[in-house]
Amino acid sequence: MRIFSILCVSAAMLLTTRCKEEEGLTYNVNDVSTRVTGFGSEKTGAGAELIINGTKLQNVDRVFIGNDVVRSALFVSQTESQIVLNVPTSVTLGMKDVLVVFPGPDRAYEEIEVVPFQAMTSILPGSAAEGETVTLLGVNFDIVTSVKVGDVAATIVSQTPTMLKFTMPAGATTGRVFLTSNAGVAKSGADLVACSAAPTSVDCTDGLNLNDGFELGSGDNFDNWSKFNGGGFMVQTTAANEVYRGARALKVVRDGSLGTGEWRIQLASDAVATDAGASYTVYMWARASAAGGALRVSTSPDAKYTANQNVTTAWQRLAFTFSPGGGNAINTTSTQIVLDFNGNNTAVTQFFIDDVKLIKN
Repeated sequence: MRIFSILCVSAAMLLTTRCKEEEGLTYNVNDVSTRVTGFGSEKTGAGAELIINGTKLQNVDRVFIGNDVVRSALFVSQTESQIVLNVPTSVTLGMKDVLVVFPGPDRAYEEIEVVPFQAMTSILPGSAAEGETVTLLGVNFDIVTSVKVGDVAATIVSQTPTMLKFTMPAGATTGRVFLTSNAGVAKSGADLVACSAAPTSVDCTDGLNLNDGFELGSGDNFDNWSKFNGGGFMVQTTAANEVYRGARALKVVRDGSLGTGEWRIQLASDAVATDAGASYTVYMWARASAAGGALRVSTSPDAKYTANQNVTTAWQRLAFTFSPGGGNAINTTSTQIVLDFNGNNTAVTQFFIDDVKLIKN
């Protein structure tokens, strides 16, 4: 006896059944379950990519997993022998009936277990050199058994349910990150940039200033950087979701207690050699604990300024340019870049700053 527990009821040992589907109508259906020969993995998860193997699958109209339906227009791919689809995120855990709906009365039935599935929310950093540690943030990472960048296997350094670290493998090119578990394969939403393939990109090259990632230093001090004003508002952080690259970043704690003036919280680099009149850009990765705050970059000793830029709650790469065309060209041969953190001074938020680089354009 086959029981189509997804909206259908069948009679024992008969190929013809009575089935009530989506619109409450009654149809005669034929049991063609032999057309489905199996799944790509023994289990699946909400949001996972599921492979259905079999025969005559090219004309399948839709697939039910439990009470959730995936129509053919949303299949990832469909051939005579295979359907690839994304399991709806609304599917609940446990054993689920799978109903494959063919044209006319043909229906195929199977079962699959839906288990917790790994999902990535962040890749930190978004680019990496061979051997560099990459941190993934998300959920259900404790079930992950392997990691790939593109089609190149990577070595897992550590993993917890919400954080996984791996080493950027040799030979990897820019591509998606794939996490495999017994529930299937999860794919990152964005590419991880391989610095071996893009050595001159902003995120893969060193800045002219030293200690651009704030890795060096002890406590709340950062080698090659000086606190000009508001030093007590600037501390180190090592929390995974507050560090973009490496193990350490700058945390600026703004409590709204200071008066107006961007200069009231300032961190300055050691002086670097610059060509007077040339164009330079300061790049940084930044995010905030709450929206509303802004920052800018200035120079010393020849004070030039950029406009303030708002800092969002998501990691973003900000760019501040000094150029003759902008009217703020650097005119000294020895220059400090100064990070001014008190823009929109009344906003209570925390800034997380990493990878601050002065680059000649």
